[in-house]
Amino acid sequence: MRACARLVTGKLPGLTALAWMALAVPAHAADPEPLVVATYAYPQRDRAAAIRPLADYLGGQLKRPVEVRVLASPTALIAGMAAGEVDVAVPNLHGYLQALKLPAGSVATLPVPAVPPAQAERYRAVIVARLPLTGQTLAAEAARLRLVLVGPDSASGGFVPRGHLGDLGIARPEAAFASVDHAGSHAASLAWLREGRAEVAALAADVYDAEPHAGLHEIWRSPVIPPGPLLCRPAADVDCAAIRDELLAVEPRDPAVMAGLRMGWPEFGDATGLTGADEAALAKLAERID
Repeated sequence: MRACARLVTGKLPGLTALAWMALAVPAHAADPEPLVVATYAYPQRDRAAAIRPLADYLGGQLKRPVEVRVLASPTALIAGMAAGEVDVAVPNLHGYLQALKLPAGSVATLPVPAVPPAQAERYRAVIVARLPLTGQTLAAEAARLRLVLVGPDSASGGFVPRGHLGDLGIARPEAAFASVDHAGSHAASLAWLREGRAEVAALAADVYDAEPHAGLHEIWRSPVIPPGPLLCRPAADVDCAAIRDELLAVEPRDPAVMAGLRMGWPEFGDATGLTGADEAALAKLAERID
């Protein structure tokens, strides 16, 4: 427990020693610690506003105060959970898979947004080039090509395309390409390619598909990428099973929760509720990350 015992220190006339002892109240009984609900920052997305309805919903259902935090990155978010500073997390897929590598019992998988199938099909990664390359020629000519990714924590603009490069024999892109940079967002990764700052870019397919393709060549498109489930840090004052049940029932109770998540994560599409995650399939994906 993060709380400690709290004593009333003022003098009240006429109180016996036993009465004074009765005033020694455990802090957790009167003032429960806030449930910390956290996520990670992303350019041009107000992630604090996106998860506030989620935090308020859980606080109301569990009858305890809440605190919202936005950490610098998915990696920082998972580090916060490991340090006991975050109770409920909204990670991306890469963050979720990192959490699976923590010691057993450190985290529990919560439900995942139930993205409509037609929209889920669009959550893929692409590798795009300014030249008409195939996978084989990309691997053969990598030493003269500059690669831009979204970021080391990105799924569709990071570890998923890096995994495909590994399948092509490029296990260490930083050693194989002329340079490897991180643009910071999917739109920025595409801009780097269009502006000639890189010859090859990796990014989310829906961002690429939303722009004209003139002068660009798609080298590879990934299978569907599943969204990352929410996470919970089991503790004496954090009942992950109860939180899971509250999340599964959120759709009819508080539509603002999913509206906030959709605002913060376009890959959630028109999801109006949460559903159980396929933990076995996700565990296999965890083998693809360092």
